[in-house]
Amino acid sequence: MPPIYNVPEGKTADSYLDFKCYENLFHDKKVVFSLFLEGEIKVFKMSVYVGSSFNVEDVLRPSTKEGGHEDVEPKVEQLMNKLKRLQQGKRAIEEEVKEAQSLRDSLQEELDALQTEAYQLEGVHKEKEESCMVLQFQCEEMEQDSTRQQQLNRKSEDLIEQYRCQIQETKLKHRKHRMKFENHLQQLIEQHKNLHSVFSPDRLPAEIESVENAKSQLLKAEQLKLSQLCHLEEALDEARRQTSTDTADKHTD
Repeated sequence: MPPIYNVPEGKTADSYLDFKCYENLFHDKKVVFSLFLEGEIKVFKMSVYVGSSFNVEDVLRPSTKEGGHEDVEPKVEQLMNKLKRLQQGKRAIEEEVKEAQSLRDSLQEELDALQTEAYQLEGVHKEKEESCMVLQFQCEEMEQDSTRQQQLNRKSEDLIEQYRCQIQETKLKHRKHRMKFENHLQQLIEQHKNLHSVFSPDRLPAEIESVENAKSQLLKAEQLKLSQLCHLEEALDEARRQTSTDTADKHTD
């Protein structure tokens, strides 16, 4: 606490001021002075910047008359002028404090708005990440389905190719049997012609009947082969329809 200037000995209290200086730590930038006027109930409190044009010692230092003699009793008018200057400084400081508080409030509001926006953006970012994860999962599932479908298609194509080869082999076998049958029939006809000249006409009906029986057996064998070929073609068509149905079901899913 700064020193207190009391009334000197031999002087009346009504003629002197007791200056009590109190330092108020407003960020180490302000000093508050309290002036107590003895004999009257008056208290003056001001706030000034340290290092301003007003000096505390100007209040505490007694005034000097012309000729170098000190005026022991400071004039009230001078003190009032100094008090006015202090009041003006106080008002200026209060205005600056209000402006600083207003600036602080506006900056706080801006900070709150930015924090709110950051929170909202964080929520949007989380939603986008979740959507991205869902889409990635769906994409992986679609790729797996596509891979399975390609495998099924390859199996179906292999099966169709196998059936096609079997049909071609069956056709070739049928063609060979038919050619064999035609050759055998032609041989029988030639033999019948030769036998007609060798054997008597009485045996001709029996020979004809034997030839007809052989022909009938060969025709039955041909019908059996044709029936087998038809069954193979039906099985191939059924396999194709089943493959088409499976493919349509996969696309529908």
